[in-house]
Amino acid sequence: MLNKVVMVLLLASVMGQAQARTGHKYVLELGDAVHSEKVPAASSLVGMGDDIFVVSDMSPFLYKLDKAFNLDSLTTIKQFPAESLNENGTLESNIKPDYESMTLVPFEAGKAFLILGSGSKPMVREWGYLVSQDHSKVIERSLSPLYSQLHKAGNFTEKQAFNIEGLAVANDHTYILNRGNFGDNLIFEVKTAELLEYMLGEREQVEHLVVKKVILPKMHGFEAGLSGATYSEKLDSLVFTASIEAASNINKKGYILGSFVGVLPMVKFATENDIDLTFYSAIMQKDGKALLAKAESLMITEENENFIKGALVCDNDDGTSEFFQFNLKRNQ
Repeated sequence: MLNKVVMVLLLASVMGQAQARTGHKYVLELGDAVHSEKVPAASSLVGMGDDIFVVSDMSPFLYKLDKAFNLDSLTTIKQFPAESLNENGTLESNIKPDYESMTLVPFEAGKAFLILGSGSKPMVREWGYLVSQDHSKVIERSLSPLYSQLHKAGNFTEKQAFNIEGLAVANDHTYILNRGNFGDNLIFEVKTAELLEYMLGEREQVEHLVVKKVILPKMHGFEAGLSGATYSEKLDSLVFTASIEAASNINKKGYILGSFVGVLPMVKFATENDIDLTFYSAIMQKDGKALLAKAESLMITEENENFIKGALVCDNDDGTSEFFQFNLKRNQ
């Protein structure tokens, strides 16, 4: 087993170096990792002013961090019995709501955090939340009808897992990202107004629904899976994270082979059905080697036509999180 692990890690390193030399459209620079035990298994982050807000796929909280990724405070999204919480505030897999995606949406006089469960376990992980900007109001909504509509539109087979991991608002539309688990990476486009009406209980399905397949880089035969996204106004593009795990089946976690940050121009989304983003994806690496980290989400702090600066977070399945500052530059 040890030899197998060493071989996988060696392959990841070699392939990471090869990918970096193939003339991809973007190059990624990473700052030093900031390790956090106070934010367990971070899965999505957004910025608001000088603050960073994070959700976890293992806990029921919305975490508020400062710009240096220090924990400032937390807000309970959904109340669970005290005896259900572990010492670090996490929940066991059989009851966790699995918050995997978050974005900001217009709400009343300001904004709200829209938080979605992954949908990977019926009922348990099919809940969504609107948390008002001042955290005074939390609206809970079952996602079962919406996810049933997305599942049907995506033509999932019995061997494919439905796993919503990314969420981004771009102009009048919201993009919902399904991580390809032994199947396709899919992006669903819905109208933001309709999604908000759904979350407020004013409708049971969305009328506007577009589905596109996304093709991502591979390592050792395993394709990267979408894990997070945000919108770049300057590039009119979705900026996304994706990661690769070498797993033998849907129900097993695999070895982490690497992660990517990439750009999906909205014009490609509008004009192509199977969207190949292999050369729009930049591998996360340090010292010329693939970084064995599982990128989950990212946010933008500064951008122009030639670069995007921001922060991203990784969850390496050990109950802790790692944050990075990044600079994504055009490879010209």
